[in-house]
Amino acid sequence: MATTSTTEEPTTTAEPTTTAEPTPTTEPPQDAGSYFDPNSGFADPAPWLESEDVSVNVVTEPTREALAEAVNQSGPRVVVFETSGTIDLGGDWIRVENDKLWLAGQTAPSPGITVTKGLFQIVADDCVFQHMRFRPGDEGAGGSPSELDATGTADDTKNNVLDHCSASWSTDETLSIGYNTNNTTVSNCIISEPLDDSLHPKGPHGYGSLTGNNAKNVAYLGNVRAHAYARNPRLKTGTESVVVNETVFDFKRGVKLDSDSYAAIVGNTYIDPVYSFEGVVREGGHVYLEDNAFRPEDTKKTEGVDEILDERPLWPEGLEAMAAGEAHDHALTYAGARPADRTEYDERIISHIKNRDPTEAFIDSQEEVGGYPDLEENTRSLQIPDENLRNWLQWHALEVEDPDAISS
Repeated sequence: MATTSTTEEPTTTAEPTTTAEPTPTTEPPQDAGSYFDPNSGFADPAPWLESEDVSVNVVTEPTREALAEAVNQSGPRVVVFETSGTIDLGGDWIRVENDKLWLAGQTAPSPGITVTKGLFQIVADDCVFQHMRFRPGDEGAGGSPSELDATGTADDTKNNVLDHCSASWSTDETLSIGYNTNNTTVSNCIISEPLDDSLHPKGPHGYGSLTGNNAKNVAYLGNVRAHAYARNPRLKTGTESVVVNETVFDFKRGVKLDSDSYAAIVGNTYIDPVYSFEGVVREGGHVYLEDNAFRPEDTKKTEGVDEILDERPLWPEGLEAMAAGEAHDHALTYAGARPADRTEYDERIISHIKNRDPTEAFIDSQEEVGGYPDLEENTRSLQIPDENLRNWLQWHALEVEDPDAISS
């Protein structure tokens, strides 16, 4: 295993943090942290990690150049961070085009990494994104506001995982799955505040997630969605998806199905739709519904669905859904990047949901909610193991999800 650094010296003058390294070789406890793991859906997270020669690329300064160099190298690679901070893409998007990347935001010292002013997208196979924040905003369009998601997967990709990411302030969808994709998992993410009446040439476009035509085996698990006008998510024609244990708050339209889409929608909680007389699950497709909760209780549940199925049309092997009420509380505790080390932006979203206030909070610019973050640039030195790298990454994930598991 090779270890490389993208810079010679960090640019920050901050003292290294004193956080102890998690144990690098033992297997973490299975009952700690989030209920959903990266392997809970249809994707097999980074099957190459133990079987191939893997490089570890260390980002030591929070710049677009350092990040792009680290993620776009060829071959199996893990990208880790010895710095925190805001990485400003300046409208110059990053598309990960080489297969087999694990982007491990959990390795950064507090307060972690936030990417702003541009799209950061997976255009490759066999990738894992964890504990990253993506907030492009209206300065990140790069001349293409109709394509500016915060993050997601591109067309014709397979076996990708986005876990514990926070995505907001897009001018197209916030976090989407490409057309003709296969085996994609989106778990434990906060998907919030797409920009509504912003730069999109079609007009208001405050949309959450698009699942592109013929995307197969897509799993949305334990995510929190808030303040998105529609597409929470949209499941386009030919898609096969499960939507499990999500919390969706303050929306005008919930799950939209297209013709020939198949979905299992289980154990979700839908809170305060703006139009309670419209169905939360609507407009086509073939759907199995079980144990979904609605607040208020008289919210109209479905409208215009082609077929309500008696059995799940697909389901990840070994997955057991939580009860809706339990899942809701769990998601508010564990969703998003670094849930034990949240920034004020994610804390604000969680507070809105807990207090059910405000509603109809669809924003047109990030400036309405405080503008782009300017995170502290702290540093620490990582001790990267020669073996059991997956365990080491999982311990670092627990460090920012459930620090009690580290100390016990």
